[in-house]
Amino acid sequence: MSERPKDGAARPARTEEIGAIAGLAREARREALEYRGGERWMATEAAPEPLEDHLAGLIADPETVLVAGIWDDTVVGYGWAQRVVRLDGSPIARIEELFVTPEARSVGVGESLFDSLMQWARDQELVAIDAFVLPGHREAKNFFETFKMTAHALIVHTRLDQDQES
Repeated sequence: MSERPKDGAARPARTEEIGAIAGLAREARREALEYRGGERWMATEAAPEPLEDHLAGLIADPETVLVAGIWDDTVVGYGWAQRVVRLDGSPIARIEELFVTPEARSVGVGESLFDSLMQWARDQELVAIDAFVLPGHREAKNFFETFKMTAHALIVHTRLDQDQES
């Protein structure tokens, strides 16, 4: 069986693609729940519903970028990042979400999304780029490591409303 060509691409998201990207974001949330930390991320950090409104706000915000991942002329992934100023005053890009539907993985869409976010960060003259990865999502961690990104922090968590002895 021949390998599919790596012809995935990415570009700034268009307003008319918000519905498709919102659908992918919901798919990403369902997938996140399969991984350790996914429920916590959904409760504390995931972009809120209605996602269509949130995504429209990202397109309009000069401090953020929303990119669409394209394969076979179809939106199959998305990524968004925002400009954040650290306590030391240095501005960085923080990738808040990057997702490619499983059927379109390994064709270059994820790489194209990352490259687009990285280029945006460079164009904004930001000094670094961070990304959030669920601790149980090894595939995502490996993906970011291909870009020489390394873990710098872990968030530890325990529930207080459940029996601690189980």
